[in-house]
Amino acid sequence: MSKSCAFCRQLWLALGIHMNCAHDKIEAALDRWQESHWYLHQIEGNYHDSDALRYSMNAFIRSLREIPDMITMALQNEDSFPEWHKPVKAELELNDPLFSKIIQHRRHIVHKSMLKPESKAFVASIRGYTIKMQFGFYVDPFEDSDLAIKRFIEFSKKEPILMQALAPDEIQVLALIREWHIEGFDEEIIESFRNAWIRVTTYLSDILEFFGEERFPEGLPPCFREIRDFRYKKYHGLFQESQTDA
Repeated sequence: MSKSCAFCRQLWLALGIHMNCAHDKIEAALDRWQESHWYLHQIEGNYHDSDALRYSMNAFIRSLREIPDMITMALQNEDSFPEWHKPVKAELELNDPLFSKIIQHRRHIVHKSMLKPESKAFVASIRGYTIKMQFGFYVDPFEDSDLAIKRFIEFSKKEPILMQALAPDEIQVLALIREWHIEGFDEEIIESFRNAWIRVTTYLSDILEFFGEERFPEGLPPCFREIRDFRYKKYHGLFQESQTDA
């Protein structure tokens, strides 16, 4: 996926929505919106790399945060728009949980210490998305997933019962499961950030509608997958490898 995500333009074409006067007026903000879309996918892809995840989160926050101010600057001279826009912008910035937090700290970034309190990582045997067995094996949230699994395999060689529990069938595999949270937020981060992105999309739709244009489709685009696809990192064939090396 390119930085300037092609989804939005493809969507406009599919719906017969063409870049016109209203879109041209807020083109810079729409570009930043597409950029935030791209960063959101980076958050998903970097879920098992704590540093890359945090960098992607901060880039997403910065890009999303700039959109309302870019709209204000671009349309400040449009007839009756500033009066209409002021309460709409305030609602976005005060009522959306992520935005309200960002507004409190204009240069808000996610520090490493903000990730750890409610975050967790553990090893489990899974079938599909169903956790069949969770192992009492400590994994620090910031530990690399591959290293944690290797450490778990070495540990399991000394525990025959645990080795038996590892035995896979056709669809049961070993996985490292993570769940990241930011301090002060109840939702898991992908869910929280997706909801913020949807809220900004609705905000942009309101602006387009103000100028008599079509709204964007509601909800997430089809390029966003099930969150557990990113939270669950699966390791196939490790049981056989551990038996060979034992």
